[in-house]
Amino acid sequence: MFKHYLKTAWRNLRRNKVFSLINILGLAIGLTVCLLIVLYVKDELSYDKYNKNADRIYRLNAEIYFNGTGSNIATSPFPLAPALVRDYPQIEQMVRFWQGSDILVKKDNHNLREQGTIFADSTLFKVFTLPMVVGNPNTALNEPNSIVIDENTAKKYFNTTNAIGKPLIINDTVNCKITGVIKNIAAQSHFHFNFIRTKRCRCNH
Repeated sequence: MFKHYLKTAWRNLRRNKVFSLINILGLAIGLTVCLLIVLYVKDELSYDKYNKNADRIYRLNAEIYFNGTGSNIATSPFPLAPALVRDYPQIEQMVRFWQGSDILVKKDNHNLREQGTIFADSTLFKVFTLPMVVGNPNTALNEPNSIVIDENTAKKYFNTTNAIGKPLIINDTVNCKITGVIKNIAAQSHFHFNFIRTKRCRCNH
């Protein structure tokens, strides 16, 4: 019976070639578009979900009005975060980021220009889930000139992820010590960086 249905369908397709072609192409295009939309939405909704506490992490924005014009930006005054933690006990932890400019990192006798640098508080690993390959997340950013790098960067400069204690000379003047190597940050993250340095005074940035 099933074979008979197939033969009948095939005869109809051959008898109405143009109509059949339009229907098949329309169905294929519709299914493809639907699948692409599903994949896109899934990808968008998966952003930052790698953080274990993603549903409890909030970004502090600032609304600034000047001459009647308002803007919403993801920056805030330097002392604000500690003040909020002090005055609002429901805030468990805070961390501040400072976007760094491009840096020159010495490799052998050459300086390589690198992007993806941030300065961060030592509380970074208490807020975000950034698994360490080697190092202690509780102390990695405690000391001055400490720096945490990701796996790709460690392999690029040292051919291994076990780079704890190794020096990294930045801009020919700053001698940093590697105190941790983290796994590469997930693609579905709203921030990406390869070098995490200990915080520094806002006035020097």
